[in-house]
Amino acid sequence: MFLKRNYISTLHILVMCIVFFQACDTGNKKHKEQVNYYAENKETFKDEGQYWHLEMKVKPKRYWSCSEVVPKINKNELGHKELTKGLQYHLLCQSIAGLTNRAVDEEKSEIAVWLHDYSGKKSYRLIKETLENSGVEEQGMQTGIELATKSYQDKNGVKLSIKNLFDGYVLTDVENNPESNMVATVASHVYNSIIVDVRDRGFFEKSGYKMTYDASKKSTIDAWKEFKDNCSNKALVIMPVATGELRELAIKNNLFAINLNKEYNNSKSGQNVALFEEILKWLVPGAPIYGWEQDVSEDLFVDKVSEYGHIMMPADWVYNTSLASLNYKNRQKGSVKVLDPSTINFKEEGRKYVSYYLSDGDNVQWMFNGFYSDNYYTHPDAKATKMGFGLPIDNLSMMAPEMLQLLLEKQAPEMSIIQTFGGGYNYADLYGKKADRTKNLNRIAKNIATHMKQRNAKILALMAKDVRSQSAMEAYQTYVNANDKLEGIVAVQYSPYAGGEGNIMWVTNTKGYHIPVVCVKYAIWNFGDTNTQYEGNPTHIAKKLNSEKTENPFSLISIHAWSRFTDIGASSNAIDENQLGGIIGAGAAKLNINKLDKVFKIVNVEELIWRIRMHYKPKQTLKRIEEIKNYKVLGSN
Repeated sequence: MFLKRNYISTLHILVMCIVFFQACDTGNKKHKEQVNYYAENKETFKDEGQYWHLEMKVKPKRYWSCSEVVPKINKNELGHKELTKGLQYHLLCQSIAGLTNRAVDEEKSEIAVWLHDYSGKKSYRLIKETLENSGVEEQGMQTGIELATKSYQDKNGVKLSIKNLFDGYVLTDVENNPESNMVATVASHVYNSIIVDVRDRGFFEKSGYKMTYDASKKSTIDAWKEFKDNCSNKALVIMPVATGELRELAIKNNLFAINLNKEYNNSKSGQNVALFEEILKWLVPGAPIYGWEQDVSEDLFVDKVSEYGHIMMPADWVYNTSLASLNYKNRQKGSVKVLDPSTINFKEEGRKYVSYYLSDGDNVQWMFNGFYSDNYYTHPDAKATKMGFGLPIDNLSMMAPEMLQLLLEKQAPEMSIIQTFGGGYNYADLYGKKADRTKNLNRIAKNIATHMKQRNAKILALMAKDVRSQSAMEAYQTYVNANDKLEGIVAVQYSPYAGGEGNIMWVTNTKGYHIPVVCVKYAIWNFGDTNTQYEGNPTHIAKKLNSEKTENPFSLISIHAWSRFTDIGASSNAIDENQLGGIIGAGAAKLNINKLDKVFKIVNVEELIWRIRMHYKPKQTLKRIEEIKNYKVLGSN
């Protein structure tokens, strides 16, 4: 009897243990499920096919700094006679850098060329620090003339002379034939030759150089006919004729380079629009298009880039793209600071909510140059106005990872960071229209989802020619299908930016949650002597907001990044405010806030989106917030 009772007791204990461990296992499964479901858990940085920028893969041991590329005079000026001045010299230096850096990537050289920036911009300092920290030493500063003609003694087994890397020179005549610049850019990588202008031809021939190709009388169309088969179709450079920027990128990567206007800043001089479209058809799907053009409506070329499913990257005034992108896939750091929606007081009554979103966040060259300044990102009023900053998280993470890391580290919690736009600058309703639209949309949406998840970004900005069209809605749904951690979309129309009139539309993600698409209601924009129905200066927009009789209490205001205003105090003469003063960016938002009625509350873009969700979809929004809270509790155990 004792033995039987003991046996039963032992069996009972074994059964209870099994039940206990099963319960623990079930709890662990539930815990894992909730962890994966949490809205704010950042994913690990890894290559999931989301990268499209051309990467320099081989690390040099040293690099030369090429001086006077950004001199006190305009580097693209014409009319100079000195060897080290003007556009002619700029093109020479760009070609030296492009060919030398290509030689490094082809393992034919161990020393690269850096185009020195005299402005001292933070972005270029960060890139140089990254090079030095990775063991790439600066050899010294030389002019492009010296690098192309002088011999240097080897140092620690590294060949410092680079003139032997070049097979000769390609001839331009930029004063008399602007397009010879573009032809020479392509011929430079085809003939492995530096670019020399007729102005400097005599000097280089005396230095032992021989002409390999004469581009002096050729056109961009000639270059396409001659060199198409020698160019990579993985990307394209589009730049004005009278510039030297991005030639290093084109030469290093064997790209074609095109200009739309045949003369600088003159669309009436003739254009290469038909050629541009032919090249877009030739490029691989989703190819990046680097640069910009002057004196043309931007939709002239952005329309076409969008329709063929490519990626427009406004990067026209960027330097050193090769060294800046050296092994960029392994240099990813930094996350967006995200608002915890459970901290929002949703019980406020009778309030109206306003958020501000700074325009042009797709502009990569701006991020390199003037964005990190008191005019914009570090503006004294940025925190108080709870500014929403669009960043090209995707493109900047590839072209200058450390600059993106800096911006994310310096993000104030009051501010919102918004991925702008959905893969470079494109119009979502046109994307892939002349190619395989479904395939193109799915590809770009998947890649943007990966960038956003790995950066912890929750808000996506998209631009469309018609933000309320069926094609735009199709695009919104595609981006949301690809990213179940996306919490809201900002919709900007081209043009006017406020063409969506503040409408709120809804799409449903794969987990059944309704995600709001919030259209810009008004744009603060300086139009000189006028204001329009939905766009104008801060006082004009304040009057519009104060007089609204709408049931929609939520307003998203776009701040035009380039508009400047003057503070007119209590005056109601809105046109006076359009005098060009020192007020810009968050300062313009502050002017607007100062003239709003007390019923308005300023919130950042993330909070605006959560309030919209709670207002219109309270039951599921509470459920979503509860999931976040549950994860926070379980994740701390």
